Amino acid sequence: MGLSLPFLIGPPSPWIDLGELAELARCYGTPVHRMATVVADAYLWRYRGHPRPDRRGEVVFAVRQPNGGILLHTKRRYETPIYRLPTGGIRLDERVQDALFREVTEELGQPVQGCRFLGLLDCRFTYQGAAATYPSYIFYMESPTHRVHSPDPDEVGWFRTVPAQELARVAASLRALGGKRAAWGRWRALPHDLVYQILTGQPSESQGPQ
Repeated sequence: MGLSLPFLIGPPSPWIDLGELAELARCYGTPVHRMATVVADAYLWRYRGHPRPDRRGEVVFAVRQPNGGILLHTKRRYETPIYRLPTGGIRLDERVQDALFREVTEELGQPVQGCRFLGLLDCRFTYQGAAATYPSYIFYMESPTHRVHSPDPDEVGWFRTVPAQELARVAASLRALGGKRAAWGRWRALPHDLVYQILTGQPSESQGPQ
């Protein structure tokens, strides 16, 4: 008999290890499980629909700074500054929690504490009759210092903080992206909805009225 996790609302992606998920819930708290379908375009499908992916999901981390704000970042390769929660890929042979702390170090270069497992976003991408799944493991942490330094400045450009109440506006700005980042923006908005809802207790745009 397979492992049953009561917080799962549907069959999980094949990329999700239920034993590992149960361990994460024991260590860092029971997450909200949310499933979503994103209609991809050619740009998004090139990354998330690859037949031989080099990662089995991603970690998303909302890190509270000493000023009370949640840290956002933008990357130098973006056509225009697009601020969002930091993320990082989980390698095929890597544990989720190992990927989390590795990516926090690589992206932010700051110490963190008080890790909490907020949510599991199980996303399904569809494109021209094909489908692929990609889970996002979403965590909340706090940093005792305001100093942020990415060891890879070519990857991460700039940082800023926003109150948790502003994450709904960040999600809306991601959804409003056009051009090649239109579908990417709709996908990237989803973790911000979830973090906003949990930290503020308010319904997110994707969740609708409660």
